[in-house]
Amino acid sequence: MRRPFTLVVAALLLIAVGTTADSAAAPATAPTKQELAQRILKTPAALYVTATAHAALEAIARGDHRVAPDSTGLSALQGTRNQHGGGQGGPPLTNVAVSNPGEDTHQQDQTTQSETSLAVSGSNVAVGFNDSQNTLLFFTAGTNLSGVAHSGDGGQTFTDEGVLPNGPGLVNFGDPWLASDNAGTLYYSTLTFDVTNSSLLVGVSKSIDGGNTWSPANAIPPPAGQSSFYFADKDALTTGGAGNLFDVWDDFTFDPTTFQSFSGLPVAHSTDGGQTWSIHYASKVPLFMCDNTGNCTFSQYIGAQPIVGPDGTVYDAAELISQTFNFQTGVSSPVMFSEALFSSPDGITWTQKTSNAVTSSTQGQGVFVLGPGKLMRNLEFPTLAFRNGALNMTWNDGGAGDGHSHIKLATSTDGGTTWTTSFVTSGSNDEAQPSISADASGLHILYYQISDGRNGEAQLDVVVSNSHDGSQWKARRVSSQSFPGVFTVPQFDPIIAFAYMGDYISNVSDGTHQFFAWGDNRNTVRNWMYPQGRNDPDVFAAVQ
Repeated sequence: MRRPFTLVVAALLLIAVGTTADSAAAPATAPTKQELAQRILKTPAALYVTATAHAALEAIARGDHRVAPDSTGLSALQGTRNQHGGGQGGPPLTNVAVSNPGEDTHQQDQTTQSETSLAVSGSNVAVGFNDSQNTLLFFTAGTNLSGVAHSGDGGQTFTDEGVLPNGPGLVNFGDPWLASDNAGTLYYSTLTFDVTNSSLLVGVSKSIDGGNTWSPANAIPPPAGQSSFYFADKDALTTGGAGNLFDVWDDFTFDPTTFQSFSGLPVAHSTDGGQTWSIHYASKVPLFMCDNTGNCTFSQYIGAQPIVGPDGTVYDAAELISQTFNFQTGVSSPVMFSEALFSSPDGITWTQKTSNAVTSSTQGQGVFVLGPGKLMRNLEFPTLAFRNGALNMTWNDGGAGDGHSHIKLATSTDGGTTWTTSFVTSGSNDEAQPSISADASGLHILYYQISDGRNGEAQLDVVVSNSHDGSQWKARRVSSQSFPGVFTVPQFDPIIAFAYMGDYISNVSDGTHQFFAWGDNRNTVRNWMYPQGRNDPDVFAAVQ
């Protein structure tokens, strides 16, 4: 199923970019930061940035400090569908609360904790998550959307520690990604907003005491030449030994000499535990470009994912969204989706590998409809794991032919040059947001399973599929209780983007056990606005 792309949007693109390669003349003066943000918001790129990044982009475009979103970004929503089937059977794993709903006391209905990432070091487990409680409707110096919790007993119990400390002059803006190195240090990567320079950057914090305390999230300096306007999104972090860090994300950049906008995949590398960084691009493509005949292209990366292979090769995968059309004739191609992959021996020089085509698994503007006013946006981010020298990539895909979203696995034994693909799941449910880990016992893929519940309300469960050989899979229920969607259009939480219910969940193996963390809506909040109660997003964890 493909998301629609209309000629109205194409026209907005021409207005937004203001110049085209090999055709129109460049404007006399470079646009301001506010104008650049306004232009990006008029392109399809605005549909695919993450919730917190979209809030930052809108604030720059308005020239104010408001966190609450302006629009749904879903004006063309159509072709919605129902889910069918039952939830995964079998006894669930023991579920443990990670976030503490008792701390949601500062702001009315700003009670969202979701979009999880975790890291493990011995008996210490740290979980990062987006947390909407720690801000006003307008962000201030104390605004902080990057939540963190810690367990010192292997994930049996957790303490919600509030939020990650802001770096000097910065505001943490969520999108957590955690990792640990072989020296036991834990690292936390997050978006961080440089309000003074109107730039969304990536910051990194670390903990040397197993996640009990964290350093401020200091920003990675933007790539060279991008001090005037820089916009990062969807960071992800991995380690390749003690203090050897690779932090990747997707970005929007602007060339002040050619007036061209780009979508890129920067890779930041640190060999001293995040004290200093160097940045090189795995890839960079024009966000929008036309020639003199009216042939135009739109391209955007999102959802970068790094991994270091057994031989030290660094890989960076991301979803690439693209379309071609002719502005003069009105002829356009379908929007295309693929999982792009790049490799590097050193994090400096990058080679493009073979991409995996993706069939979009949701109709309309890319959402699952869980019930009236309960939309869950969908992006087919890739996740990566190595086992026995083979690189494994997984995402949710609509290409099985049954009208549903299922988990797809691609395996390469030659570093991404060739792939074999297969579906891990099937049937009348939908599956989304897979996260893969690997160890001696096999491959483990965690995901949301979406099925019809009572009264036409879809129910979600968290399920893990395990395989010893990558071909035979056995599903196991993780969540101990099914849960519905939450109100997202309009949203119950005033600062959360429309249709947001988190973009990813977390799955990490320590070599023996698999640790899971996810956003979960089982809890209920009752207040003067919802006297009958509403479901509330919190974070839960389990160990297999």
